[in-house]
Amino acid sequence: MRFRIICFLLAIGSSSFGQKIRFNSSIGSSFISWHEQQMTVDFGAQISYQKPTKNRKYFIALRSLGNVATSVTDRSKYTTLFESPVQSQPLIESTFLNSSMRGGEAEAGVVWNTHPSKKNIHLTPVLSFFSRSIARRISSPKGEYLEEEKYRLHGLSAGVGVVIPGKTSLGVQAQLIQPFFSEATLFGQLIGVPVQSLSQEKTLNYRAKVQVSRGNFGLAIHVDVVNLGAAVNPNSRSIRASQAVIPSSLFTYFF
Repeated sequence: MRFRIICFLLAIGSSSFGQKIRFNSSIGSSFISWHEQQMTVDFGAQISYQKPTKNRKYFIALRSLGNVATSVTDRSKYTTLFESPVQSQPLIESTFLNSSMRGGEAEAGVVWNTHPSKKNIHLTPVLSFFSRSIARRISSPKGEYLEEEKYRLHGLSAGVGVVIPGKTSLGVQAQLIQPFFSEATLFGQLIGVPVQSLSQEKTLNYRAKVQVSRGNFGLAIHVDVVNLGAAVNPNSRSIRASQAVIPSSLFTYFF
């Protein structure tokens, strides 16, 4: 029933708006290189709106990243000694710990110079609001939850792309992302680590993308450089500045 309702709404949208509205969905994977290295399975969706007579396109895009396996935690990345949630069972420094990572992002903006009649190589400037989250959870070998650090970044993104039209089109895009709100939150059951939000530096993030499209199908390669500033809190454990490099591949179908 739900599938029929979606088809009905799409049919209404097609008859009412013609080619103004377009939807696409994606599936792929990422390789997060942060404190540890980890593979994820990614899901994405985008809806765009463009009048046939206009030279700009508005879009909203969503994407989620979820880990497919845990990684062994690098104990050298920590500045304080771990203690067990159970005081009678302390964790020694040689104990292996596991980390799992996840994340998500949302983007809403406008792309210029996108008229479908363009047949020559052309530039496509883009301006958008950008939101990203990334989290890392630590657990013991017995599966006990120990702690989690989570970052949220909200800001403005500006960039430019180059499009080579054809039966198989090629697009290359580069973006700068400047956070205007940035937060690190440390959760945990460790002694001396309360649930607390910590402010951090607002450091530039970067993204590069290459996309090949033919008909209703597309393949995109992303590389994101996420700079996470230091978070200092005298009442809890401070977090040092770190950088996550995330190459991704996404297979897309355009409806």
